[in-house]
Amino acid sequence: MPRFHFLRSTAMGVSLGVAAACMALPAFAATPVTVTFEANSVWAQEIGHLDHADGSQDYTVAVAAGKTLQVNLISSNANVYFKVNDQGHDQQVLDSHKTGVSTWSTPNATATTYTIQVYMDPAAVDRDETAKYALQIGQYGAEDLRPPTTAVTFQPNKPWAEEDGSLASGATAHDFTVSIAAGMTVAVNLVSSNPQVHFKVEDQTHQKLADTSTTATNTWSDSVAKTTATTYMIEVYADPAAMPAGQRAPFALQVGQFEAGGAQPTQPAGATTTSSPAATTSASTPPAAT
Repeated sequence: MPRFHFLRSTAMGVSLGVAAACMALPAFAATPVTVTFEANSVWAQEIGHLDHADGSQDYTVAVAAGKTLQVNLISSNANVYFKVNDQGHDQQVLDSHKTGVSTWSTPNATATTYTIQVYMDPAAVDRDETAKYALQIGQYGAEDLRPPTTAVTFQPNKPWAEEDGSLASGATAHDFTVSIAAGMTVAVNLVSSNPQVHFKVEDQTHQKLADTSTTATNTWSDSVAKTTATTYMIEVYADPAAMPAGQRAPFALQVGQFEAGGAQPTQPAGATTTSSPAATTSASTPPAAT
């Protein structure tokens, strides 16, 4: 199961309030809300509203080294914006009123704390206007984007199993495990239209047995000792430099087991990877407004 809580992005409704704002908003409010994350979740969401009496709201979030901070602001009111201030470097890094964006992210080489201010433009606020919003805040690293390990299993009387997947920018590897009985031979085939997709194999002692990036073929096989069953780790991967943003590389991983010394059974037919399979939800998928 995925380790993270995911929600889909939806717009917040509009409600009517009191008189329009008539004075400039402070740079950052004095009573910020501290953003916290639930266990096993890289996302937090804050729901609020702005009006004449409360024209801005500040949030602070501590971001660990090596993590990406992502901020999404959802509101049906076009006059709601957000600013981001990096406290660790004492500088404002974004004002969405100037950039026109509703989603923003930045990597962090070192740990820092950000203040995020949601505010209304006082010059554009109509009389009796109140604006609801959802502020979605995420922090995630490369390890959070990696899909969970998939266990390969075999159906009765079928020597081959196939797992379809897709690699993407920021999630360029997917691990599989397969248990092979004693005295059997394991065979692995990787089918992909992308020549930059390869696989590695390790045994249960973490000894590397294969890396197809160094060979001319995406197939491999090995015989298991007659007295001991073995579990293999198969990593399907691509060089991150070969996966531009927005690109996906679908693949089919075929794993077979058959009696050692016997003929290899016919491989599964018709593995197609020309279109991407259903995408695995990523940590960078924003949380959902509720």
